[in-house]
Amino acid sequence: MLPALRHQRIIELLAQREYVTLTEVRDATGASLATTRRDLARLATSGAITRIRGGATRPPAPRGETRLLVASVARVRTALARSDLNGVERALYQALDACERLRRAQ
Repeated sequence: MLPALRHQRIIELLAQREYVTLTEVRDATGASLATTRRDLARLATSGAITRIRGGATRPPAPRGETRLLVASVARVRTALARSDLNGVERALYQALDACERLRRAQ
């Protein structure tokens, strides 16, 4: 199985359960134990999963990212109304950062 397919299968397993063991992942992907460990390490580095001893769990939900995004967009509107381009730029960067964190958490 290709690495991308194995990674997708691992993410699908974690969508069904709160955590998976190394053995469960190995059985689901057909990979060796060493390959399974490498796959979990790569997914953990990317933030797609959280690595735990003997397996993996879902990544923690972003805290307040949605609220931060909404507040940033409101600051963009306010800065635009005042013609404060520096404020618009700062608020847009904050909104983009919040979007990126939300996207990674999916």
